[in-house]
Parts: sequence; C-alpha cells; structure tokens
Amino acid sequence: MAQKHKTYKISCGKCNEYLLTYHKFGAGKGILRLYLAHIVSPPLFANLHTADYSSIKEVPNLKCTNCQEVLGTPTLSKSQRWVFRMRQGYFHRKLVK
Repeated sequence: MAQKHKTYKISCGKCNEYLLTYHKFGAGKGILRLYLAHIVSPPLFANLHTADYSSIKEVPNLKCTNCQEVLGTPTLSKSQRWVFRMRQGYFHRKLVK
C-alpha cells in the first residue's frame, strides 16, 4: 500500500514566482524541510537527488528563479537524507486538491 501524501505548490514569498511541486508525507502542519527525493516537478529541481553530486555540500541553495532570493539551504536530515532546510517566511505553500 502506497503512503498518503499531500501535494503542495511552493512559490517565492518575495515575488510569488512558482518554484516547484512537492509531495509531503507525514502529519506535520508546516514545511520545515523539503526532502529532495519528494520534489516532483519541474525537472530542474526534481532531478537534484539523482544528479551527479557526491556530497550535500555540492548541492546549490534553493533560490527563486526570478528574484534569486534564497528559500532553502541544502543539509542532511537526522536520518542522513538530503533535504533543503527551508527559511520560514521566505516561501508560500499552496495545497493542491
């Protein structure tokens, strides 16, 4: 049985530019971390976890493609999975029904 997820569209908090679509698993209300493997589109961000990076330090910051505002920084989660630690207040999330 597949896990249930919520689908969110993430956009820049500064200029409202759409950035990516994300599948969120779990019960938490907010988005503190974006797991790279759960980004579904566009391919620019969806393929980051399979790109030729040998360490998390090589992954670029999550920036707005329009105004270049940094929305998240790459790091490792407690379970050693690659994530973007999101800067609260710098992005908007919209639940897709």
